[in-house]
Amino acid sequence: MINWPAVIKYHGDNELTYVGSESAWNRDADLPVFDYEISDSLIDSDGCVYALDNKDSGVVCPVLANDNISVNEFIKLVKLHASAQGECCIEKIMFKSIAEGMKIVESLR
Repeated sequence: MINWPAVIKYHGDNELTYVGSESAWNRDADLPVFDYEISDSLIDSDGCVYALDNKDSGVVCPVLANDNISVNEFIKLVKLHASAQGECCIEKIMFKSIAEGMKIVESLR
């Protein structure tokens, strides 16, 4: 079960897409039907990684990939995202949990 909020990490792209809730995912016109690449993933607030290449009747069904991201790995992703957004002082970005990092990503939207 996805612990929202979550972010989408697109393969080869430093920008993250913030998804605040399951209802936000379902309301979006593109997210649930997008043709994700096999290496795109959704990362939830617990650090669980979900594959996005499974569809049921044309709708993406995130599947737990039996993989977790560490806080340190997520810090790196958030720093890359902040840099892609043109933020300065990205080296100062630090947090103690994935959930805290989600708040930072949300603030950079």
